[in-house]
Parts: sequence; structure tokens; C-alpha cells
Amino acid sequence: MNISIIGMPLFYGCDKPGVEKGPEELRKNNLIDIFQENHTVYDLGDIEVEKVNAEAKFLSNPKLKYLDQVVTANNGLAAKVLTALENNTLPLIIGGDHSLALGSIAGASKFLGNDLAVIWIDAHGDINTDETSPSGNIHGMPLAASMGIGYNKLTSIFFDDFKIKPENVFILACRDLDAGEVALIDELNMNVWTNKDINDKGTTVVINELLSLIKEKNIKNIHLSYDIDCLDPEYVPGTGTPVNHGLSYNESKALLESILGTSLVKSIDFVEYNPDLDKNNRTKETCIELLKLISKTLK
Repeated sequence: MNISIIGMPLFYGCDKPGVEKGPEELRKNNLIDIFQENHTVYDLGDIEVEKVNAEAKFLSNPKLKYLDQVVTANNGLAAKVLTALENNTLPLIIGGDHSLALGSIAGASKFLGNDLAVIWIDAHGDINTDETSPSGNIHGMPLAASMGIGYNKLTSIFFDDFKIKPENVFILACRDLDAGEVALIDELNMNVWTNKDINDKGTTVVINELLSLIKEKNIKNIHLSYDIDCLDPEYVPGTGTPVNHGLSYNESKALLESILGTSLVKSIDFVEYNPDLDKNNRTKETCIELLKLISKTLK
């Protein structure tokens, strides 16, 4: 397979510095080699992110931190993702915080149109808006905005329309949902498997339910958005918003292998690794193992 690696050194979406160092740290630890072992790799470098002082975080909007910087960077990412897809490569976007999905999903949607599903593996739903977010951190909003819900500058990134149909969104492993997110899930009757569902039903049952829905809907293209905080903090202490009682490594491995094994995945996010918060390189080692797994399993 041909893979384009794109770095997104962005922390403005989570307002917690350090996560922007993720792409560089993973490159130093053989990111390119890991994928070159199994694929043809094009390193498209990093998206340029404007540097501003923390005092400017609410300059463009009183409810949304670093709004202009997040929007500009994601427009740049969307264009690069689109180019990667047009050149018959799979874009692998290395974060950076999860607000980068605004751009990656927009680029994928521009190329693939409505025949696109998003599988979102994350401790959080990331379906807040400027009205429901308790923090104003945009990394808690990209999935809602991609569905056309929320603040106009976020919903209109790259092109002025929704990027993904709510019925084609599949959220896995969430366990920290805000009240507004729960209300939206109920309103839209979204496809959600919480961490409790995975524990109660077992990983195999959840995987079978997910893959049955993908088949039933005749979905041909998947954007996989993987936030390392889906894992229990035991495996990933170096992430900005850890939530206890997460996936085990083996549960995450089973999910990834099953989803990637469909051969339908056309673009991937890998986000929220913060080297500054790591302990004894535990998170880095977990990320490297996950990336090796992705490289081996991609078809």
C-alpha cells in the first residue's frame, strides 16, 4: 500500500502544550521505517501551525480557544489529505490533538463524498459544540462539527457542508461524555459502544456488531480516528485527558485488527500523544507498538 504520513503539531485544540511534539518524537523513533517495512511511504512533512501567545486564546471567539489558529491549520491539513488521496495513497495523520480530525475528515469527505464512514475510537465523544462544551477546547468538538453541528467556522472547514452523515459515525470505547454529548447521541440515535458495553458484551461481540452495521449500510470507505486515550492510562500516561478504566492493549489490538482487516480504511488519525506528560517512556513504547500493529495489519 502507498501511505502518506502527515504530521499535525497542534496543541491549540486541547490547550495543553506538549502534544504538538508528538509527530517529531515519533519520527525520531522510526515512524517512517515502521511503515516502510510493509508499504511505500511518502513523508509529507508537518502542517504549518501559527504560533501565538496564550493571552490570545480567546481573541477570535470568547467561547472557543484558539479558533482562528485551529481553523487555519485544519484547512491546510484538509488540502494535504485530499492531495494524498488523489495520489492514490492512504493519509496517516499523526497528532497533535484531536481537533485535527476537523481537517482530516474534511479532506477525506471532499474526495470520497457521502460514501464515507468514521470510526471514532476514543475515551471521549468529541461531539460538543461551542454551546455545550464546558472547557472551550476544540478537540472536544471535531466529530460534531464534521456532522455539520456547531459553530459555523468549524462546520465549514475546507468546504461549507457537512462532512459525514451521523448515521455513518461509529464511536467506540467512550467513557467520559458531557451532558450535551449524551443528549446529541440520543437525538441522533448514534452508533455508540461505550467502554462498559465492551466490558459487558466482550470485544468479539462488539466487533461483530460494528462490522455487521458496516456491511448492512454497504459502506465502502472508512476514516479511522484513533485517540490513544481510549486505552487505560496504565498504557498511556502521556496523554492530556486520561480517563480510568479504559481499553486494555489487547482489546484495542482486536478492534484495530478487525477494522483495518476490512480493507475499507482509506485514512487514519493517530492522536493525543504528549511526550511532555509521559512516564518512563511508557506512552511512547505503546504508541510504537500500536503503529507497528497498524503497519502490519493495513491492507
